[in-house]
Amino acid sequence: MKLIDFRKLLEQTDLTVQYRAFKEGQAPHLPYILFYEEDNGGTIKADNFNYYPVKNVTVELYTDEKDFELEEKLETIFDDNGFEYDSYEAYLDTENMFEKAYEITI
Repeated sequence: MKLIDFRKLLEQTDLTVQYRAFKEGQAPHLPYILFYEEDNGGTIKADNFNYYPVKNVTVELYTDEKDFELEEKLETIFDDNGFEYDSYEAYLDTENMFEKAYEITI
């Protein structure tokens, strides 16, 4: 899957979705989603042919309070599209917001 297609899936949440980061001073009001590609997961290869590129992507959901419904909406999108993921959560004291992050291989 291409990152542009993955972004379209994230946009089904009706939240602002941005790759990596917003320009300084241009972050929207919460909630919003950031996503970015981590180190390349490699490519599935055989018989001197690249069959399938593998991308490791992180999706970060930022909210002003714990939002179970938004998390469930995102996880349903991942599940419906067959993505395996791990998640973790943090409260960012300096920003006064919650971060729910998902590590996904696409």
